[in-house]
Amino acid sequence: MAQIAKKNDKVFGDVENSAKIKKVHIDSPQLSYLFGGGIPIGRMLRFRGPESSGKSITCNYIAAQLQKKLPETLGQPDKDVIIYIDFERTFEARFASQVGVDTSPEKFIHLLPDDIETASDIITELIKTDEIAAIILDSDAAAPTKAMFTDPSGKANFGAGAKALAEFLRKINILCANYNTTLLWISQERVNMSPMGYLPGVTGGEAPKFYASVVNRVTKTDVLKSGNDTIGIAIRVRNYKNKAGVPFRDANIKLYFDGGFNPDEEYLDFLIAFDIIKQGGAYFTIPGVEKKIQGRAKVQEWLNENVEEYEKMKAQVDEMLVNENALDADREMMGEDEVILEAKERIEDEISEDVLEDE
Repeated sequence: MAQIAKKNDKVFGDVENSAKIKKVHIDSPQLSYLFGGGIPIGRMLRFRGPESSGKSITCNYIAAQLQKKLPETLGQPDKDVIIYIDFERTFEARFASQVGVDTSPEKFIHLLPDDIETASDIITELIKTDEIAAIILDSDAAAPTKAMFTDPSGKANFGAGAKALAEFLRKINILCANYNTTLLWISQERVNMSPMGYLPGVTGGEAPKFYASVVNRVTKTDVLKSGNDTIGIAIRVRNYKNKAGVPFRDANIKLYFDGGFNPDEEYLDFLIAFDIIKQGGAYFTIPGVEKKIQGRAKVQEWLNENVEEYEKMKAQVDEMLVNENALDADREMMGEDEVILEAKERIEDEISEDVLEDE
């Protein structure tokens, strides 16, 4: 082993360190709960769902959190660059900045490749600089191959895109793990015209779901209004695969068009769910406060005014989200097969509801 290590210094892993999942604590407790305590570093996270459901903005938020917190977590001050591979040509800096993305030239690379092969070559070189915190690929549905530009229109090229993406992932997956770079992969849903059933299929071929450590489905559940004005959307992120934490969890997030996500609302939800703040009807009891407070708005106002107590409560929530918590109690009573069956039934029911709603 010593002789082999001289020729291949990185071939042997350190079970105590390299075999442990590294995570970054994030500001959103809902997403922290979804991923099992934080965003896994050096892994591929896949986000699938229908159009305009919030996939891109969710990935932007996660990338912003990595950009902000990864340098301190890893002790690498320069580990704060985001690469956005914009195959769809829809990136909007204004919206990205609302969820915290630093789009300054030294911290953000807006990549506009014409094909997968070109993107692969560029990304390979950039990752090796060891300054890339996160890569967003938006999306595999819009990623063409070089052959698609040279071949005449209408020529059959079955599976060419999926094959190119599979080759891309074989290389990038290892590089991301070696250099602690998180890959955020966006997949669209398309109508599956199979006579066996009218259910959406996912773009990108079969490879992405195998390489992804985490697979989530993002859907829009509601439209947020203030009077007659639409001010945002409610997003549900459902986890169907998680090799970096507890699978089959849900996160319900409100996205405001002016301001992005609001972690304070999410923390208050968990403070009530974990019984740290007790609710009885419209009244709330805060530890150490004799007088009951009426209404969530007043509770949030008290928390914002009492910063020290609020920080202690948030620390309690963060600790409970990392460890097994009360929200998983029902699942612990079920066997593994029952949990998997429940997840399958949920996604089938959910997709069917989306299709009926579209019709």
